[in-house]
Amino acid sequence: MAWPFSVAELTAGLRRYLAEPALHVRTLIEQPLAQARLPGRAAQGVRGLRVEYSLNADTLSLDCVVKEPLGVVRSALTNPGVREAGLYRSLAAQLPMATPALIAADSAGSWLVLEAVEAAEGSGQWDLNTFQQALVLLARLHERFWDLADDLAAYPWLARPLSRDFEVHVYSAAQALGQVVRDEWPPQIAHSPQILGTIGQMIFQAEQIAQPLRDLPATLLHGDFWAGNIVRDDDGDMVVLDWQLAAIGPGVLDLVVMIKTTEWETNELPAPAEKLAGRYRREVARLLGRRWSDAEWSALWDHALLWRFLQEMLTWTVSVPRAVFVARAQQFEDIWLRPALDAAGRRLAPFVPLPPLPD
Repeated sequence: MAWPFSVAELTAGLRRYLAEPALHVRTLIEQPLAQARLPGRAAQGVRGLRVEYSLNADTLSLDCVVKEPLGVVRSALTNPGVREAGLYRSLAAQLPMATPALIAADSAGSWLVLEAVEAAEGSGQWDLNTFQQALVLLARLHERFWDLADDLAAYPWLARPLSRDFEVHVYSAAQALGQVVRDEWPPQIAHSPQILGTIGQMIFQAEQIAQPLRDLPATLLHGDFWAGNIVRDDDGDMVVLDWQLAAIGPGVLDLVVMIKTTEWETNELPAPAEKLAGRYRREVARLLGRRWSDAEWSALWDHALLWRFLQEMLTWTVSVPRAVFVARAQQFEDIWLRPALDAAGRRLAPFVPLPPLPD
């Protein structure tokens, strides 16, 4: 099996990581991900690897994970592999949680080699208590970098969805809506003039959607923080994986992703979304003294939901194979489309009257 790196590149990375300049790589053995001890979602472009190496007179081994980020990178956006490797190299020591250890990475972001995470038995089982612990951890991440956008600007590879990258995402959303109209797909959107008009208003008013989020203190965002990217080690600590979407922005975006992705991937939440968000809000209040009224929070949640719909889910509808969309069409409508349309009706109507939505 071909690997995306040379033995020399891997050897150099291992020598740095293990601080052993006399190390020599002997054998590379592909491993199933279960053996590589990386539980969670099966991911394309992720393989398990056992490296056998010699050190002095000993032959040793190390289990690793090889990641080759797949998918189309939108023009002008940082490669996800560069972003993840940059975070492990520059920010991991400052995080309030453990991350995988980076062994080697391509400068262009086409591959990374990480030490495999030793996950405790049953770490993939999430109940309400575990979910709440993760919410507390998320709040601690945001507290650590709260209002430090100027400091985080030193890391140009971090995404900036509401500033530097904003126009790229809005343009992609507009292109996606145009494709929906041309292809008359998906029918849930294309066959409804009211829904097309409302989504068109979302794009037209993207600045109004983004501004309340920009007004919040910016922090470091994980970008895809949910159970599928978190495992527990043998000490019971949460190890947070997959920092490919690390960004600068308001913490509410991470919270929307956590709750909505859980719904999307599991079809259920361990408690109502309002209760889960309340746990995060209480922790932010405890750590930072920052509080929002229920009305203020409701507005922020709506704006974050609208932004994520434009940033990710609208383009998803035209980028996935039609069979995949059909299989998830009801989920898309229940979890994303209808809530986004309702939020648009509440938050955009004061700017431009929106057409009535169909029942």
